[in-house]
Amino acid sequence: MRAWRPYALISVALACALGACPAAALAQPSPSLAAVASAIIPGLGQASYGDYEAAAAHFGIFAVSLSAALYYQHKPDFLSDDARYDSAGNREYINQTTLRSDFALRLATDTMLYSSFGAYRDARQRDDRAYRTPAPKESLSELALAPFSWEFLSRPTTFIPLALQAWGVSRSKYGYGIYRSHDVSTRDLHVYNVTANEFTAVGEEGFFRGFVNNEFSSRWGNGWGLAFSSLLFGIAHTGQGQTADAVEASIAGAYLGWMHQRNGFEIGEGVALHYWINVLAGIAAIRNGGSAPLLSLRVPF
Repeated sequence: MRAWRPYALISVALACALGACPAAALAQPSPSLAAVASAIIPGLGQASYGDYEAAAAHFGIFAVSLSAALYYQHKPDFLSDDARYDSAGNREYINQTTLRSDFALRLATDTMLYSSFGAYRDARQRDDRAYRTPAPKESLSELALAPFSWEFLSRPTTFIPLALQAWGVSRSKYGYGIYRSHDVSTRDLHVYNVTANEFTAVGEEGFFRGFVNNEFSSRWGNGWGLAFSSLLFGIAHTGQGQTADAVEASIAGAYLGWMHQRNGFEIGEGVALHYWINVLAGIAAIRNGGSAPLLSLRVPF
């Protein structure tokens, strides 16, 4: 559950910062309130303005995936963080049960984030009040295809960071490694890497850029909006496992947020860059690991 809690806390903090808590009694919620509501309970924002079909779909995916994650976490061979990560923070161990829990929890978390963005996008398009920033418009299918769009991959703002990441990965032969048990194959890890990071790229870019950066840039201007969204993005990252720490994530968030503003507040290029950065990091971690018995990784380093 470590990935779910930071986003829930961030959503509550956003509700207060946006003045959404007092506004909850309004019959027609603001776009920001709809976004916060769906970040806490996926689909709630959609239901607040009558889109019950989308609300049911978002909540259903969230409920099923979270239930699956909890199911696997209660199995006897699920690895707790103490057994999974070494004290030096440069390797982890994974078995099939833990991998399945990770996948389900990733889907649940990113459903929360995408549902928030979707509620904000649709509510902004219905809102006739004046905003400094344009309403988001990208659909889920457009965002899912963004990492494979030549329009985005051919831009220097995307291919230069990716070239630097690829160069770093090619030289990182002794970096972070994922060590798998006998029931996990290298193929399993690669499939997880390319699919789960699709959820993350769409969900995180939708929430932190499509909602947070857009909304606060509209309220406070691009500079303060970028600073706030970058800080929240950093807070959401713990540095455990393959994830960036708070400082690294804040810097990455600032670049992605700047790119978002530069692109007229469209998030497609950010989704593409975010996805491939994560995939390349995952490939390096799989390559640096291997097959190993659990006992050897429980020995203190």
